[in-house]
Amino acid sequence: MEDEVKDVEITLSALERRHIRRLQPELREAATQAGHHRTCRLPKCRRAKRCTGCHPADEIATTHYKTFPPCVHDDAAQARLLAGWRVLCDRDERAWLAAGHTLEALDRLGDERRRALEEDDDWPEDPLCPPPRNAVA
Repeated sequence: MEDEVKDVEITLSALERRHIRRLQPELREAATQAGHHRTCRLPKCRRAKRCTGCHPADEIATTHYKTFPPCVHDDAAQARLLAGWRVLCDRDERAWLAAGHTLEALDRLGDERRRALEEDDDWPEDPLCPPPRNAVA
């Protein structure tokens, strides 16, 4: 039964929240693939014809839906985004395989990328992510 409330605060470690912040560009690409930008409440996404929305850095991953771009605000939107992500992953995998890579090599590269997302300290900041709301200027 779907009685779970998903817009309440969640508790994640700083490393888990950093990982989710680093995934935001990919989540925006998946939201674009899902067509969220066509009906997004953010005019900048509709004008750009792609998802460009992002929660402030200090709010990302503080609630379930804030782990995704702002256009994801219910289970249906989340399901469409995840379906878009699967389409993108399948497309990328087919392209890599067509380029001559093996599934084993792709798995190894995927593991290395996941490890880098979680561990590297020199990951570039997301240029579309607004600064924290609590930041002192």
